[in-house]
Amino acid sequence: MRKTQLFVGVLLFASIFSLTSCDLLSSDSTREFSKTSINNTSEKTDNTTTEIKKEMKYELGNATIDSWTNSINSTWVKVAVPVTNTGDIDIYLGDSSIDIESKSGSLLKTKSYINGYPEYLKPGETGYYYEEFTVDFDTTGIKAIPHVDVEKASNAVIRYDISDVSITADNYGGIKVMGRVENKTSQKGSLVYVAANLFDSNGKLICNCFTILENDLKVGDKVGFTCSPFAYDDIKPEDVAKYEIYAYPTQFNIDF
Repeated sequence: MRKTQLFVGVLLFASIFSLTSCDLLSSDSTREFSKTSINNTSEKTDNTTTEIKKEMKYELGNATIDSWTNSINSTWVKVAVPVTNTGDIDIYLGDSSIDIESKSGSLLKTKSYINGYPEYLKPGETGYYYEEFTVDFDTTGIKAIPHVDVEKASNAVIRYDISDVSITADNYGGIKVMGRVENKTSQKGSLVYVAANLFDSNGKLICNCFTILENDLKVGDKVGFTCSPFAYDDIKPEDVAKYEIYAYPTQFNIDF
């Protein structure tokens, strides 16, 4: 009888202990699960708020090609290739090459190391690969096929202020562009380019002209510049309805 009572007591004690342990285990598991859920939610929120992607994108416009004969009967060709920065970051117009094809598609000439003006473009800006050169073939129906190298900019875009611009006839034919460039940055500029893109009343690029300042552009300096198209002597001041002039130091883009 005593053994039976003892056995019943042991069973009762074991049942109570088992129920208590299960309740404690269930309570702890629920709290840990809730904590884990909160942490996961927080991480997802952090990922969502910091995930901002910026893209390098650009649009290559139609290449235009024109020809003319100068006063000594040399045949010249000018090629312009517009590039628009349609992305979210600055881009760099690396050296390009252009193939000149006949109307039938045969290769007539290749030009390499063609520069972009300006070299660096901010989002929304348009620059131009531009070149003028002589040819010794019939220019009827010729086409320009560009091969461009556009890269992500590894340098900050530096631009100097332009003022006092005038476009007048040049004594030697054609036109000349004059103005002043001022360095309002905190660093001097070396091998400073001044590039002018000139447009007609329809927005078509007539020509580009550029010059390189003779001396460094020191902080606070404001100096004059003059540039003329390399060989395009048929253009007149009244042909220019709009212009865009950029001044910037020489920078070497590093393609990572």
